[in-house]
Amino acid sequence: MKLTSIFSVKSLLVVGSFAFLVSCKKTETKSDDPTTESTAISTSANDDNTADAAFMDLKEITDQTGLEPTKRGFDTIKYPCANITVIKDVNSQTLTATVDFGPENCVCKDGKLRRGKIMVKVIGNLNTPGSSKIYSTSDYFVNNNGVSGTKTVTVIGDHSFRVVVANGKITKADGGIVTWNTDRTRTMITGFNTKDTITDDVFEIAGTSFGTNAAGNTYKFTTIDGSPLVKSFGCQWIKSGKLKIERAGKLDATIDYGDGTCDDQGTVTVANTTKAITLKHWKL
Repeated sequence: MKLTSIFSVKSLLVVGSFAFLVSCKKTETKSDDPTTESTAISTSANDDNTADAAFMDLKEITDQTGLEPTKRGFDTIKYPCANITVIKDVNSQTLTATVDFGPENCVCKDGKLRRGKIMVKVIGNLNTPGSSKIYSTSDYFVNNNGVSGTKTVTVIGDHSFRVVVANGKITKADGGIVTWNTDRTRTMITGFNTKDTITDDVFEIAGTSFGTNAAGNTYKFTTIDGSPLVKSFGCQWIKSGKLKIERAGKLDATIDYGDGTCDDQGTVTVANTTKAITLKHWKL
């Protein structure tokens, strides 16, 4: 079963995003050590990137269930233990697919252990604004890290989508829980004329994200007007853009992802002091 849609792998590349601490107005009594705070911010950013990438992985896997116009179908070599079911409801104009890895860990080609279920529901004609895809999980684990929550991707225009994650949670195998919620707009700015090539895809991301890192610290970030985050398919890090960081009981801060170079470096500015930070990719 195939549906030609702009919900292709390249059109909805879920982009790694980095989040920060929950919102609170700055007061004159606050005084933060910039070096210490840049380290704390980097920790939250890395946990947030883990959560975002985990939900990106849900899409990558379910895109191969027959709901998307892939050429080779589901990759049974990469996901050898997965069983696929697809149900079409003509009356409600929905398609629902389930990818079931089973109750025991399955070694996938990417080296990750997976178990449990991923579900995706397609609502409406995916070529029209207002249509959507809803992702969820059931007892789903990657390398014994639990992944749960609901992700909704809605078409809002040509090559532009609203992405909302509600009650996202990563229960880390090595201890701690990352909670994650986001409401962002992702727009493809380069690559939409080459549907069979994803290496030239570039996206702009704007919006907010909030939750708690594995240490229990709350966080929130907001993209700064005029400086959206920029992510290209061939780079695992955000290449440019700026975020406003609001943190409970702390000074506001700003993170700058640079000038477009693909690297793991960024800078954090706190109280007029700027420090370099190193950002990690998905660790699950």
